[in-house]
Amino acid sequence: MARKQQIKYLVIYAVLSFLFLSCANQMSPPGGDKDIIPPTIISSYPENGTTFFNENEIELTFSEYVNKRDINDAFFISPLMEKTPEFSWTNTTVEISFKEKFKENTTYNLIIGTEVSDVNNNNKMSDPFILTFSTGNKIDSGKISGKVFADKADGTLIFAYLNKSDTLNIYKTKPDYVSQINKKGEYTIGGLGNGNYELFAVKDEFKDLLYNKGDDKIGIANNYIILSDSSNKVDNINFFLTKEDTLAPTLQAATMTDKNHLIVEFNEPIDSTKLAKENFTIVDSTKNILYNLKSLYKGNPRKNEYVLGVLDSLNIENDFYLIAKNIYDKKQNKLFEESINFTPSDKVDTTAVKISRIIAPLTNNMIYYLSPTFSISFSDAFNKSVYNKGINFYDSDSNTIPIQLTLLDDASIEIKTEQDLKPKKTYKLSVNLNYFPDLTNNKLDTVIVNKINTISSNEFSGASGIVKTNYANVKIVLNSVENKNKIEQRKINPDGKFEFERVMPGNYLLWIFEDSDSNNHYSFGNVDSNKFAETFKFYPDTLDLRPRWPIGDIEIDFNK
Repeated sequence: MARKQQIKYLVIYAVLSFLFLSCANQMSPPGGDKDIIPPTIISSYPENGTTFFNENEIELTFSEYVNKRDINDAFFISPLMEKTPEFSWTNTTVEISFKEKFKENTTYNLIIGTEVSDVNNNNKMSDPFILTFSTGNKIDSGKISGKVFADKADGTLIFAYLNKSDTLNIYKTKPDYVSQINKKGEYTIGGLGNGNYELFAVKDEFKDLLYNKGDDKIGIANNYIILSDSSNKVDNINFFLTKEDTLAPTLQAATMTDKNHLIVEFNEPIDSTKLAKENFTIVDSTKNILYNLKSLYKGNPRKNEYVLGVLDSLNIENDFYLIAKNIYDKKQNKLFEESINFTPSDKVDTTAVKISRIIAPLTNNMIYYLSPTFSISFSDAFNKSVYNKGINFYDSDSNTIPIQLTLLDDASIEIKTEQDLKPKKTYKLSVNLNYFPDLTNNKLDTVIVNKINTISSNEFSGASGIVKTNYANVKIVLNSVENKNKIEQRKINPDGKFEFERVMPGNYLLWIFEDSDSNNHYSFGNVDSNKFAETFKFYPDTLDLRPRWPIGDIEIDFNK
């Protein structure tokens, strides 16, 4: 009896030890280096390239334990199947059971996307896993590949539609084939048969395999892709991502900070080149009186705000509305007319105009020495009758440098010297604020002097080369890696040559595009009008532009 009891305890101990060790295997080991290795799929049933596959279950084994729920968003199969399969797990292996039969003589691509992460440290797969198999006697060998060029493009899907060019509605039609980019933005769609394909890159936020305008970012190809027996592999079908905007801007708020300033806020950035004080009117709805605005400027508010100047006194007992007409956003969507209520203020404005900032093309008030241009932004709109007497520019010996002044808005001035300056010299910008009274004549009787330094030609770099192309209107773009807003663009010369001079040192990307609509901007295409994107190509290497060491002899092949 004691012997049996001893054996019983030994069996229980062995079972508990096994269960404990099994559970422990799923946990991160204590201490040691942080786990940064992403999970991968190390085996599959069937194997990649299998033909005559006629079963309803597929098994995939991961290199480590992964978060099981991730598989729901990461699973895709092309051609698409109507019913969602079931997933059942045994340790690191998932069995995928399909609720409908595969089509006969059809090549399938099963994809596990990069949404899958490991249990230990939530490391995501770095590349999508693609399993290609066929229910017939051959694997279709057609292939389309390319790259998505965009920030934060992780998880972007490639939608491919077969022979639907005349009837395609990507708002309602799911793609025939799906792929996903890897961490480098690269993608491949394999196992394709002959036909006419239309491709889109979609950042599918709702994960419904449909394009939702305004929510999803989209990239449009530059043409249809035709696969045939003689040409069944097509490379470099590349995409830029953009978010299509077809909605007009709207008024978000109107706030009077004092009796002379009304801040108006929009829901999105506005095309300021088409914005003027004449686009706005104040309405006293109590007395049925209209008031015109006296000034408009960007100033220092948030990016979607503008400051309107009010000279008339508004009765704080009455109801007021601000009317905005003919306002355009950056995508040229037009707000025809909208009004918004605001509360008038009787607070007296006693603040005089000050210099908000000097905007130089280079850092630390540095400017070019060859015909330089820079600007001054003031804290408030100023009287335009005498301001040109209040700005002077001198060299280090106090000699006056002639300048041209141009109003950018009612509180900003552009300054351009009428002669070249000397490199690596210090100049003085003098602003007498006594010549800058605001709308109610507040002003400061003071002179502000700022030092402006010129940069030496030895501190510049550059890039030049030749583009071999048979496109008609080609533009080349130099993008700073460190500063995304620093962009220079040139038109290719008739002989194919290009040159960027006086470029600040740094790392740059170089790319070219066919400006087919001649608008001097890259056009992303349009879904509703069935307009393809313009063709583009990146130079493969990042340019390390160093002072005094411009890079020349760059060659780019950009042919149809």
